Amino acid sequence: MVDLSDPAGRFERLMSALRSRVNRRQFATWFRRVGLDRWEGADLVVRVPNLFYKEWLRSSFHDLITRAAEDVAGAPTRVGYVVAPDAPGTPPPAEADLGPDEGGEGDPPEVPSPPEAHVPTPFAGSGPQDAPLRLNRTYTFSNFIVGPSNSVAHASALGVAREPGRAYNPLFIHGPVGLGKTHLLHAICLEFLERCPRDRVCFLSCEEFTNEFVHALRHNQLEGFRDRFRNVELLVIDDIHFLKGKERTQEEFFHTFNRLYQTGRQIVLSSDAAPGEIPMLEERLVSRFHWGLVTNLDHPEMETRMAIVQHKAALHGIQVPNEVVEYIATTFRNNIRELEGALVSIRARASVTQRPVCLELAREALNGSARTNAPAVTMERILDTVCGHYQVKVSDLRSKRRGRSVSEPRQVVMYVARTLTNLSLDEIGAHFGGRDHTTVLYAVRRVADRVREDPAFAAIVNRLVDRLGGAPS
Repeated sequence: MVDLSDPAGRFERLMSALRSRVNRRQFATWFRRVGLDRWEGADLVVRVPNLFYKEWLRSSFHDLITRAAEDVAGAPTRVGYVVAPDAPGTPPPAEADLGPDEGGEGDPPEVPSPPEAHVPTPFAGSGPQDAPLRLNRTYTFSNFIVGPSNSVAHASALGVAREPGRAYNPLFIHGPVGLGKTHLLHAICLEFLERCPRDRVCFLSCEEFTNEFVHALRHNQLEGFRDRFRNVELLVIDDIHFLKGKERTQEEFFHTFNRLYQTGRQIVLSSDAAPGEIPMLEERLVSRFHWGLVTNLDHPEMETRMAIVQHKAALHGIQVPNEVVEYIATTFRNNIRELEGALVSIRARASVTQRPVCLELAREALNGSARTNAPAVTMERILDTVCGHYQVKVSDLRSKRRGRSVSEPRQVVMYVARTLTNLSLDEIGAHFGGRDHTTVLYAVRRVADRVREDPAFAAIVNRLVDRLGGAPS
């Protein structure tokens, strides 16, 4: 019997309670490696192996842990986290130990063969033979500007590079073009090779993987192809959405994934869409992509964009006044590459005209960019942006459902539409099944009140407005 008067006994009961409240893979991924630091009175401090664990448990499971701890203790409990690299626990079990995911296809795992000896040379599958790894040495973690829009992706990438094959495997990073996915993939490889220079790494695009596979099929070299891709310590594939519709390549990648996962090798993938949003992708692959951590990169906030501009300016050796930094960050809202392109244009104009960088020169260099860069703020864009943030469907907002998970984003859409467009209350209501102007007015006033009273909610709304690239009409 567990002694609940003893902190260790209470913690054992807490782990049992958590095991019953999350699915098996979540527990294996996020709770097997946590331990008890102390449980004194109303204060519980949990030991975690690294900073990413700390941030992820705090953001994703804190309420669940707190409720479970209070149930065990029978009293209000404050939960905190402390990073301890030697935190007890074991890494998550292999696929065969856990069985298929809930709702998965339940196909049996491929039985792995003992890995063959391999030459400890980093490579990228760019041709029939192993080739030197092609990495951009400036794409390091230290050169990646972290903000609220990318902090989880950055922390998870750093965690994978430092503890490959452990808690978040595979790591799946998705988001629109130009937000830093490829930068993080390069940074993972560079950090990994800095720590394990003799381990074999493969970093390539999904298109290159497909071309390699076609080449191997055509020249009867499948054995060599499989040896190259299934006997690496780290496999990183950019733009995995390129697999869509390619049945033979998907089949091959499925078995490659199984082999690497079951032997504890790290897999990192990037895509312009979440796994379930990639068309014509086999369900068993979608399921496996969710086995580890799926995280996204969002459009950077104003402060993050300004920090990126300042950082890029320093790398290019350009002295840029703050007013120019703010002008660039305001003009280019959606794509980090465009921020750097703007700096290149400004530097070129300053060099040609032999003038110092100033606001007037920046406006001349970027003449017309602001008009072409910022698309019109339409009701469709507002709906897509807000629904993307709240993870709801547009059809849900247009339905008669009134639960908070639907009513809050619906009211936010109405508020943002009233703020950023010239649509009347009735015109906004027409986008929601003909709701009348009083309903829209109530929603607008309710959101406005919450923005004034709730800083966290205000930050969400301001971020959505900023992402839309609009200003009040």
